[in-house]
Amino acid sequence: MNQQHGYDRILVATDFSACAAAALKQAIWLAGQTGAQIIAANAVSDLSGSVFWSSSEIKLYQKLLCERSEASLQQWTADVRAAGLNLTCRTMIGEPFAGIARAVQTEACDLVLAGTRGHSKWDQLFAGSTTKRLVRKCPSAVWITKAEHVGSPKIVLAATDFSDVSLKAVKQGLWIARQSGASFHLMHVMDSNDVPEDVISMIPPGSSLRQEINDTASRRMDEFLKLLDTNQEEIRLHLCWGTPWQEICRVAAEESVDLLVMGTVGRSGIKGVLLGNTAERILDRCDCSILTVKPDDFVSPISPAA
Repeated sequence: MNQQHGYDRILVATDFSACAAAALKQAIWLAGQTGAQIIAANAVSDLSGSVFWSSSEIKLYQKLLCERSEASLQQWTADVRAAGLNLTCRTMIGEPFAGIARAVQTEACDLVLAGTRGHSKWDQLFAGSTTKRLVRKCPSAVWITKAEHVGSPKIVLAATDFSDVSLKAVKQGLWIARQSGASFHLMHVMDSNDVPEDVISMIPPGSSLRQEINDTASRRMDEFLKLLDTNQEEIRLHLCWGTPWQEICRVAAEESVDLLVMGTVGRSGIKGVLLGNTAERILDRCDCSILTVKPDDFVSPISPAA
């Protein structure tokens, strides 16, 4: 993402469902702010491993699947093309999350938009696997769209652990909030089970551990805000104490947040691994749309297509 003018190439993953239509609607809004190109992508099954058909039959049926996908993509995006937006269609063969990760690399996309169906056990079984794999392995930022929060967000919440990737995520959240005139909230959660040793060593005898952690977090937040190059009066701060994923979900619900923005791979520093269980638990439980951002040095385990 270019911090001055936003996203350049947005891939919308579709299975032609109502949830995918919501993701496309969100992409249209973003493209309207930036002039970004939209790539509508659909995945079809890979028949190459079938033992029931001959090689010629596999080739024929695979071609038919791709042609059907292309026709559906053209129909699905007709209104977008009629509006004059820059849009192309792409059919991928194989598992959706892997095809999307490869397309992001070959097409140089800086954002993926995907819809999700909700929070019931059935919905999570049906859609959760693909969205979680995208968040883990797709090299670009991933925006998981909830239909009831599509369009110009009114309230944006960004979570930070003061890491470089969370700074990157917060800046993206700020840019989005400015495009829509949204209220911007920034939060940090203090977890007593994750107190740095250097903080503990500086605590004076007789001082309250909790108060020292609060003071340290406040100082770090002040330093973090200076890196944003923005009027701090535009930002509503939340310094919370508790379990990170629970506090983030609580604040998102209490503030009626439309979009939650957070980084992946924070304090753990392990490439390709989410920040503990925080991001995954939020994906399962938070009712708003969620934008997850990768660090600059993230390397996807999915190799680009040859």
